[in-house]
Amino acid sequence: MLRPYRELLATPGGLAFSSAGFVARMPISMIGLGIVFLVVAHSGRYGLAGAVSAVFALVNAISAPAISRLVDRHGQRRVLLPVVVLHGVWLVTFIVLTSNDAPTWTLFVTVAAAGLFEPSLGSLVRARWGHLLGQGPRLQTAYSFESVIDEVIFIVGPLLVTVLATQIAEQAGLIAALVLLLSGSFALTAQRASEPPVAPRTASGGRSPLSAPGMMLLLAFMLFLGGVFGGVEISTVGYADQHGHAALAGPLLACYAGGSMVAGIVYGSYRWRWSLPRRLFIGALTMTLTIAVLPFIDQPAVLAVCLFIAGLGIAPTLISGFSLVERLVPSGQLTEGLTWATTGIVVGIAVASPVAGRLVDDVGAQRAFMVASVSGTLAVVVCLAGLPRLHAAVADAQQ
Repeated sequence: MLRPYRELLATPGGLAFSSAGFVARMPISMIGLGIVFLVVAHSGRYGLAGAVSAVFALVNAISAPAISRLVDRHGQRRVLLPVVVLHGVWLVTFIVLTSNDAPTWTLFVTVAAAGLFEPSLGSLVRARWGHLLGQGPRLQTAYSFESVIDEVIFIVGPLLVTVLATQIAEQAGLIAALVLLLSGSFALTAQRASEPPVAPRTASGGRSPLSAPGMMLLLAFMLFLGGVFGGVEISTVGYADQHGHAALAGPLLACYAGGSMVAGIVYGSYRWRWSLPRRLFIGALTMTLTIAVLPFIDQPAVLAVCLFIAGLGIAPTLISGFSLVERLVPSGQLTEGLTWATTGIVVGIAVASPVAGRLVDDVGAQRAFMVASVSGTLAVVVCLAGLPRLHAAVADAQQ
C-alpha cells in the first residue's frame, strides 16, 4: 500500500519541498486558536475572541486568491518572501497591542492586515507537484499525500498551540506559528528546481480561473464542504464541554482527522477507474451519510468512534476536488485555482461555525451537529446536479 508513496517521495526535490511546505503550513491549524487564547487571556471575552479570529479568516479568504495570482505570474520566490514578512510584521503588532490591552479597534485592524498577507501554502506545494508530475495517477498520489499531511497538521497544531498558550504564555502559540511559517517559507523558496514557471498575463487572457467551465460549481461545492467542517468542529467542542469533559474536544477532533488521514492513505495507493466527478460525489455522499448519526449520539466514547468513521469521507472528497481543479484550470493558473477551492472551504467554515455555536447555546451541542449534516446534504445536491457539467468540463479540458 505504501509503495506509491515511496515512489512519490523519490521524485527529485519532492521530499525537500513537501517537508518545507509541511512546516510552513502548520500555522493554518494554530493561528485561529492562538488568537482566541490571546484575546481571552487579556479581555476575558469569548465573543470578542471569536470575532477577531473570524475577521482574520475572512480577510485571508478574500486575499489568498489574489496572492496566488501574483505567484502564478511572478513566481513563488518573488511573491512569497515579501508576503510572509509583511504577515509577520502585522501579526507581531497584533500580539503586542493585544498584550498591552490596546483599544479593541486596533486588534481588528492589525489582525485583518495579518490575514491580508497570509499565503495559501498548501496550494503552492500542490502546484509544485503538478509541475513535476503532470496529469496522471502519480499526481493523485501526491494530492493524497498532501491531504494526509493536512490531517497531521490539524491533529498536531491545535495540541501544540494549546500547550504553548496555556502552559508557557498566552502569546507563545502565535509566536511559534509565526516562526514555523517564516522558516518553512524560506526553506520552500530555496527549492528552486521544483518551482513552477511563471505564467504571463497573456497566457490566460487576464481571465480568472473561476471562468473555467465547472469551477464555479466546484467553488459552491467547496463552500458547503467547509460548512461540514465548521459545523462538526464547533459542535464537537460544545459537546465535550456540555458533557463535563472540555478537554476531550481535542481528542475527539483528532479522531475525526484520523479517519480522514487513514482514508487519504488508502485513496492515494489505489488506482481508480471511476471518473473524478464520480469520486467527488461518492466521497461527499459517504461523508454526509456518516455525519447524519452525530446528532443522536449521547456518549462521548461512541461519538469518538462515529467521528472517526465520519472522517473517512473527508480526504477522498478533498483529493477529488483538488484533482478536478488541476484538470479544469489552465496550468499557468493552477496555484490560484487551488487557492479558490481552499477559499470556498474557509468561507464555509466561517459561515457555519457561528451558526453551529448559536445552536450549541440554544438547543445543545447534539442538535448543533445538524449544521454539518445540512451542509453535507447541500454539497451532495450541488455535486449530483452538476455531475453532467463536471464530466463535460473534464472531457473538454483533456482535448
